[in-house]
Amino acid sequence: MKALISPNESFDYKWISSWNEVGSTWNPVYSEIFGCQRVAQVEPDNQAFPVAEPLHWVDCPDDCQADAWYFKDGQVFIKPQDAPNPNPQPVSQGTQTL
Repeated sequence: MKALISPNESFDYKWISSWNEVGSTWNPVYSEIFGCQRVAQVEPDNQAFPVAEPLHWVDCPDDCQADAWYFKDGQVFIKPQDAPNPNPQPVSQGTQTL
């Protein structure tokens, strides 16, 4: 598989990597990866097409998906997902009167 990298779409990726309990509340702990580049498209090896610079193709794993992965330091990586909240808030059902 080939991933189309868009260097013009550089970003810093921030996610909740864990939670800290402080008293009776849970506070998110954020982690950040700086200088990521967007995986704009993924194609089979034989379907990669010529692109204008600075776009370029790189090899990627078969399960790579556009916008769910990022490119950094010559490799593609899956974006980390937020850690689940250990104390989720109850979800409201139906209508509420304020």
